[in-house]
Amino acid sequence: MIQRLDWDSDFFGFRIGEVFYQEDLDETPDYDLLYVKGSNEFNARITGFEEGFSELKLVFSKDIPVRNREARPVFPIDQIVYDIDEIYNLAYESGKFSRFYLDKHFNSGKFGELYRKWVDNSISKAIADDVLVYVEENEISGFVTYKTAGDSATIGLIAVSPNHQGKGIGGKLLQSVEDRLAEQNIKKLRIPTQQENQPACHFYTKQGYEICERTFIKHYWAVKNE
Repeated sequence: MIQRLDWDSDFFGFRIGEVFYQEDLDETPDYDLLYVKGSNEFNARITGFEEGFSELKLVFSKDIPVRNREARPVFPIDQIVYDIDEIYNLAYESGKFSRFYLDKHFNSGKFGELYRKWVDNSISKAIADDVLVYVEENEISGFVTYKTAGDSATIGLIAVSPNHQGKGIGGKLLQSVEDRLAEQNIKKLRIPTQQENQPACHFYTKQGYEICERTFIKHYWAVKNE
């Protein structure tokens, strides 16, 4: 059964629904866009719709190690003075493999707006427990957000400035999150990404994370009658 996604519909300005894959959808949906998801590869047939984009979402996970916290130049964002545009630019970097960026059916300006909202709602702690930033020589070169639920936590956004990649900053950000979670007795950390984002996949594997979940996601757009 198709579920209407109110937030997405309101944000993007057209009717968006979500459904988990079935052999055929026997209803003719009154939507402009459908997110169709499945645990295995599929080819849905939906009357009046055509496939416009697909990705394989991966979730990496790891049992959080208990260790002595190391000194790192990583701070909660509310403890420093910062330029919000620096954080927005890092968020854009984190989203360069996002389906909302790669599917060109979306208005290009909406990607930036979406990630700015994500940052704002993370800093206000509406959707994140904290935002940590890596600061060196008065420059923010990376950041990460995370949210706990029960005895596990999930990374929301993580990125390192292109000028500072390859210096181990991403690993230090993740380790800082792990240390804070261990102090709260949180047992597991999950990180969603896309299979297409091979640099991220290699990075998480190097940090000791393993794939625990795979979800195929396809965008089916309503065919517009000319």
